[in-house]
Amino acid sequence: MEYISYLELPKHWGLASGDSVLLSSDIMQLTFTSIRNGERFDRDKFLEAILDAIGPEGTLLIPTFNWDFCHGEAFDYKTTPCKTGTLGTIALKNPAFRRTQHPLYSFAVAGHDQQLLCDMENVSSFGDDSPFGYLEHCHGKNVLIDLHYTDCFTFVHHMEEICGVNTYRFPKTFTGQYIDAEGKETTRSYSMLVRSYELYEETDLTLIGEKMEQAGAARLFTLNDIPFRIVDLAAAAPVIKDDILNNASRGLCRHKLQD
Repeated sequence: MEYISYLELPKHWGLASGDSVLLSSDIMQLTFTSIRNGERFDRDKFLEAILDAIGPEGTLLIPTFNWDFCHGEAFDYKTTPCKTGTLGTIALKNPAFRRTQHPLYSFAVAGHDQQLLCDMENVSSFGDDSPFGYLEHCHGKNVLIDLHYTDCFTFVHHMEEICGVNTYRFPKTFTGQYIDAEGKETTRSYSMLVRSYELYEETDLTLIGEKMEQAGAARLFTLNDIPFRIVDLAAAAPVIKDDILNNASRGLCRHKLQD
Protein backbone atom coordinates (compact mmCIF):
# COMPACT_ATOMS: atom_id res chain seq x y z
CA MET A 1 0.00 0.00 0.00
CA GLU A 2 1.24 3.47 -0.87
CA TYR A 3 2.56 5.53 2.04
CA ILE A 4 0.21 8.20 3.38
CA SER A 5 1.80 11.31 4.86
CA TYR A 6 1.18 11.57 8.59
CA LEU A 7 -0.41 14.97 7.93
CA GLU A 8 -2.99 13.30 5.66
CA LEU A 9 -3.87 10.45 8.03
CA PRO A 10 -6.70 12.26 9.89
CA LYS A 11 -8.55 12.61 6.56
CA HIS A 12 -8.70 8.80 6.39
CA TRP A 13 -10.22 8.30 9.86
CA GLY A 14 -13.81 9.01 8.85
CA LEU A 15 -14.10 12.16 10.94
CA ALA A 16 -16.61 14.83 10.02
CA SER A 17 -16.62 18.58 10.44
CA GLY A 18 -17.89 19.40 13.93
CA ASP A 19 -16.87 16.09 15.51
CA SER A 20 -15.71 15.95 19.12
CA VAL A 21 -12.68 13.67 19.21
CA LEU A 22 -10.88 12.00 22.10
CA LEU A 23 -7.38 11.09 20.93
CA SER A 24 -5.57 8.15 22.57
CA SER A 25 -2.20 7.40 21.04
CA ASP A 26 1.14 5.71 20.99
CA ILE A 27 3.01 7.63 18.29
CA MET A 28 6.28 5.68 18.30
CA GLN A 29 5.54 3.67 15.14
CA LEU A 30 3.88 6.67 13.55
CA THR A 31 7.08 8.64 14.07
CA PHE A 32 9.38 5.88 12.81
CA THR A 33 7.22 5.24 9.74
CA SER A 34 7.27 8.93 8.84
CA ILE A 35 11.05 9.08 9.14
CA ARG A 36 11.51 5.94 7.02
CA ASN A 37 9.47 7.62 4.31
CA GLY A 38 11.45 10.85 4.32
CA GLU A 39 9.30 12.97 6.62
CA ARG A 40 10.21 14.56 9.93
CA PHE A 41 7.32 13.93 12.28
CA ASP A 42 6.22 17.26 13.76
CA ARG A 43 3.85 16.60 16.65
CA ASP A 44 2.31 20.09 16.67
CA LYS A 45 1.62 19.90 12.94
CA PHE A 46 -0.01 16.52 13.47
CA LEU A 47 -2.36 18.04 16.04
CA GLU A 48 -3.11 20.86 13.60
CA ALA A 49 -3.96 18.29 10.93
CA ILE A 50 -6.49 16.64 13.27
CA LEU A 51 -8.03 20.02 14.08
CA ASP A 52 -8.24 20.79 10.36
CA ALA A 53 -10.08 17.50 9.81
CA ILE A 54 -12.82 18.37 12.31
CA GLY A 55 -12.98 22.06 11.41
CA PRO A 56 -13.72 25.12 13.56
CA GLU A 57 -16.90 23.55 14.95
CA GLY A 58 -15.02 20.46 16.12
CA THR A 59 -13.35 19.81 19.48
CA LEU A 60 -10.21 17.79 20.23
CA LEU A 61 -9.51 16.28 23.66
CA ILE A 62 -6.20 14.66 24.60
CA PRO A 63 -5.77 12.88 27.96
CA THR A 64 -3.37 14.57 30.39
CA PHE A 65 -4.13 12.26 33.31
CA ASN A 66 -2.04 12.26 36.49
CA TRP A 67 -2.86 10.27 39.65
CA ASP A 68 -0.34 11.80 42.08
CA PHE A 69 -3.18 13.65 43.83
CA CYS A 70 -4.35 10.23 45.07
CA HIS A 71 -1.03 9.83 46.86
CA GLY A 72 -1.03 13.15 48.67
CA GLU A 73 0.80 15.29 46.13
CA ALA A 74 -0.58 18.72 45.27
CA PHE A 75 -2.08 19.23 41.84
CA ASP A 76 -0.79 22.32 40.07
CA TYR A 77 -2.96 23.22 37.09
CA LYS A 78 0.01 24.70 35.22
CA THR A 79 2.87 22.38 36.12
CA THR A 80 1.53 18.92 37.05
CA PRO A 81 2.73 16.74 34.15
CA CYS A 82 0.75 14.51 31.85
CA LYS A 83 1.37 10.80 32.48
CA THR A 84 -0.59 9.48 29.52
CA GLY A 85 1.49 9.96 26.41
CA THR A 86 3.65 12.30 24.40
CA LEU A 87 0.86 14.13 22.59
CA GLY A 88 -0.75 15.14 25.89
CA THR A 89 2.53 16.68 27.01
CA ILE A 90 2.92 18.47 23.67
CA ALA A 91 -0.66 19.75 23.77
CA LEU A 92 -0.15 21.29 27.22
CA LYS A 93 2.59 23.44 25.69
CA ASN A 94 0.58 24.33 22.60
CA PRO A 95 -1.23 27.71 22.86
CA ALA A 96 -4.26 26.33 21.01
CA PHE A 97 -4.99 24.00 23.93
CA ARG A 98 -6.21 24.54 27.48
CA ARG A 99 -6.39 22.04 30.32
CA THR A 100 -9.58 20.97 32.07
CA GLN A 101 -9.71 21.26 35.84
CA HIS A 102 -9.95 17.75 37.31
CA PRO A 103 -6.65 16.81 39.06
CA LEU A 104 -6.86 13.09 38.17
CA TYR A 105 -8.56 12.97 34.77
CA SER A 106 -7.76 16.22 32.99
CA PHE A 107 -7.66 16.80 29.23
CA ALA A 108 -5.90 19.23 26.94
CA VAL A 109 -8.68 20.69 24.81
CA ALA A 110 -8.75 22.73 21.60
CA GLY A 111 -11.62 23.79 19.40
CA HIS A 112 -15.25 24.81 19.63
CA ASP A 113 -16.19 23.44 23.07
CA GLN A 114 -12.93 24.31 24.80
CA GLN A 115 -14.55 26.83 27.16
CA LEU A 116 -17.43 24.49 28.02
CA LEU A 117 -15.04 21.70 28.96
CA CYS A 118 -12.60 23.90 30.84
CA ASP A 119 -15.45 25.41 32.88
CA MET A 120 -16.50 21.97 34.15
CA GLU A 121 -16.14 21.57 37.91
CA ASN A 122 -16.98 17.87 38.13
CA VAL A 123 -15.95 16.25 41.41
CA SER A 124 -16.39 12.71 40.13
CA SER A 125 -13.84 11.53 37.59
CA PHE A 126 -16.33 9.69 35.40
CA GLY A 127 -19.74 11.19 36.12
CA ASP A 128 -22.31 12.48 33.67
CA ASP A 129 -21.06 16.04 34.32
CA SER A 130 -17.50 15.10 33.33
CA PRO A 131 -15.79 15.28 29.91
CA PHE A 132 -16.64 11.57 29.55
CA GLY A 133 -20.33 12.43 29.88
CA TYR A 134 -19.87 15.22 27.34
CA LEU A 135 -18.31 12.77 24.88
CA GLU A 136 -21.20 10.35 25.25
CA HIS A 137 -23.91 12.97 24.79
CA CYS A 138 -22.29 14.76 21.83
CA HIS A 139 -21.58 11.50 19.98
CA GLY A 140 -17.83 11.91 20.45
CA LYS A 141 -15.38 9.64 18.72
CA ASN A 142 -12.41 8.00 20.43
CA VAL A 143 -9.48 7.63 18.02
CA LEU A 144 -6.93 5.02 19.17
CA ILE A 145 -3.57 5.17 17.38
CA ASP A 146 -1.55 1.95 17.67
CA LEU A 147 -3.30 1.05 20.93
CA HIS A 148 -5.63 -1.75 21.96
CA TYR A 149 -8.81 -1.00 23.92
CA THR A 150 -7.20 -2.60 26.98
CA ASP A 151 -4.44 0.02 26.91
CA CYS A 152 -6.51 3.17 27.06
CA PHE A 153 -10.30 2.85 26.77
CA THR A 154 -11.12 4.82 29.92
CA PHE A 155 -14.68 5.48 28.75
CA VAL A 156 -15.73 2.13 30.23
CA HIS A 157 -15.31 3.59 33.73
CA HIS A 158 -17.76 6.35 32.85
CA MET A 159 -20.28 3.68 31.91
CA GLU A 160 -19.61 1.78 35.15
CA GLU A 161 -20.46 4.92 37.11
CA ILE A 162 -23.57 5.63 35.03
CA CYS A 163 -24.71 2.03 35.61
CA GLY A 164 -24.28 2.46 39.37
CA VAL A 165 -21.74 -0.34 39.75
CA ASN A 166 -21.37 -1.20 43.44
CA THR A 167 -20.36 -4.85 43.38
CA TYR A 168 -16.75 -4.80 42.23
CA ARG A 169 -16.10 -1.03 42.52
CA PHE A 170 -16.82 1.66 45.03
CA PRO A 171 -16.45 5.46 45.00
CA LYS A 172 -13.46 6.77 46.88
CA THR A 173 -12.77 10.41 47.74
CA PHE A 174 -9.28 11.91 47.66
CA THR A 175 -8.51 15.22 49.37
CA GLY A 176 -5.43 17.34 48.79
CA GLN A 177 -3.94 20.66 47.80
CA TYR A 178 -5.02 22.18 44.51
CA ILE A 179 -3.26 25.09 42.81
CA ASP A 180 -5.51 26.64 40.18
CA ALA A 181 -4.66 28.50 36.96
CA GLU A 182 -4.24 31.77 38.88
CA GLY A 183 -1.88 30.19 41.39
CA LYS A 184 -4.40 30.14 44.25
CA GLU A 185 -3.99 27.15 46.57
CA THR A 186 -6.99 25.53 48.24
CA THR A 187 -7.92 22.17 49.72
CA ARG A 188 -10.22 20.20 47.44
CA SER A 189 -11.80 16.75 47.25
CA TYR A 190 -12.39 14.61 44.16
CA SER A 191 -13.64 11.08 43.68
CA MET A 192 -13.41 8.11 41.36
CA LEU A 193 -14.54 4.51 41.27
CA VAL A 194 -11.91 2.13 42.60
CA ARG A 195 -11.77 -1.52 43.51
CA SER A 196 -10.06 -3.36 46.32
CA TYR A 197 -6.68 -4.93 45.73
CA GLU A 198 -8.16 -8.29 46.73
CA LEU A 199 -10.39 -8.22 43.65
CA TYR A 200 -7.72 -7.04 41.23
CA GLU A 201 -7.06 -9.07 38.10
CA GLU A 202 -5.30 -8.23 34.84
CA THR A 203 -7.18 -5.75 32.66
CA ASP A 204 -8.61 -7.19 29.45
CA LEU A 205 -11.03 -5.37 27.17
CA THR A 206 -10.64 -7.74 24.22
CA LEU A 207 -14.17 -9.11 24.41
CA ILE A 208 -15.90 -5.78 24.87
CA GLY A 209 -13.85 -4.45 21.97
CA GLU A 210 -15.07 -7.28 19.79
CA LYS A 211 -18.66 -6.60 20.86
CA MET A 212 -18.37 -2.93 19.94
CA GLU A 213 -16.93 -3.83 16.54
CA GLN A 214 -19.64 -6.41 15.89
CA ALA A 215 -22.30 -3.84 16.80
CA GLY A 216 -20.80 -1.30 14.41
CA ALA A 217 -19.90 1.04 17.28
CA ALA A 218 -16.17 0.62 16.64
CA ARG A 219 -13.99 -0.22 13.69
CA LEU A 220 -10.42 -1.39 13.26
CA PHE A 221 -8.31 -0.63 10.20
CA THR A 222 -4.66 -0.12 9.26
CA LEU A 223 -2.89 2.76 7.56
CA ASN A 224 0.86 2.61 6.86
CA ASP A 225 0.78 -0.79 8.63
CA ILE A 226 -0.30 0.94 11.86
CA PRO A 227 -3.58 -0.13 13.54
CA PHE A 228 -6.22 2.52 14.15
CA ARG A 229 -9.45 2.06 16.09
CA ILE A 230 -12.35 4.51 15.98
CA VAL A 231 -15.13 4.24 18.57
CA ASP A 232 -18.44 6.08 18.33
CA LEU A 233 -18.91 6.57 22.05
CA ALA A 234 -22.67 7.18 21.96
CA ALA A 235 -23.15 3.97 19.96
CA ALA A 236 -20.72 2.09 22.22
CA ALA A 237 -22.47 3.18 25.44
CA PRO A 238 -25.43 0.71 25.26
CA VAL A 239 -23.09 -2.12 24.25
CA ILE A 240 -20.89 -1.49 27.27
CA LYS A 241 -23.91 -0.98 29.54
CA ASP A 242 -25.35 -4.33 28.54
CA ASP A 243 -22.04 -6.03 29.22
CA ILE A 244 -21.73 -4.41 32.64
CA LEU A 245 -25.25 -5.22 33.76
CA ASN A 246 -25.13 -8.79 32.50
CA ASN A 247 -21.44 -9.31 33.27
CA ALA A 248 -21.33 -11.12 29.95
CA SER A 249 -17.65 -10.88 29.13
CA ARG A 250 -16.28 -10.06 32.59
CA GLY A 251 -13.96 -7.81 30.59
CA LEU A 252 -15.00 -4.73 32.53
CA CYS A 253 -14.44 -6.33 35.91
CA ARG A 254 -10.69 -6.39 35.68
CA HIS A 255 -9.52 -2.82 36.09
CA LYS A 256 -7.35 -1.60 38.92
CA LEU A 257 -7.95 2.10 39.50
CA GLN A 258 -6.60 2.24 43.03
CA ASP A 259 -3.09 3.25 42.00
